[in-house]
Amino acid sequence: MSGNGHEPAPTARLLAESTGWLLNDAAREVTLRLEEALKGDDLRWRDYGVLVVLEAAGPLSQQEIGRRLAVDRSTMVHIIDVLEQRGLVVRSRDKTDRRAYSIELTEPGRTLLVEVLHPLTAEVHGRVIGRLTLEDRAHLNRILGQLVGGP
Repeated sequence: MSGNGHEPAPTARLLAESTGWLLNDAAREVTLRLEEALKGDDLRWRDYGVLVVLEAAGPLSQQEIGRRLAVDRSTMVHIIDVLEQRGLVVRSRDKTDRRAYSIELTEPGRTLLVEVLHPLTAEVHGRVIGRLTLEDRAHLNRILGQLVGGP
């Protein structure tokens, strides 16, 4: 019955049954919606990631932020430049390694996160995964955490 709209084509069925493909599609959907939502604040998804890492960990080197987010060095420099120009982070020489820079979240950066970005991203996540129960979300997060090396 393939080709008449009643049954997916074999390739489509294989992709629909591929965990990796589905994970990629879900990640792409979340990223696209978050990029669209963050555009109003002139930010990108990776910018938000940097701010959240700094909020959770405190001041870090550019290299450490990049390592935690799997972002290459030159891209990280650009992201920090943009966030610094916006006054959301401050870059200063690392006190323990004068060759490195320490990046710190500013008060305006913290305020933007708490008052705008966290609620905005929660709303987007709710739209994307809102059909899942809270229990299913927690279970999915545990499984995904195991896949990426978390607890």
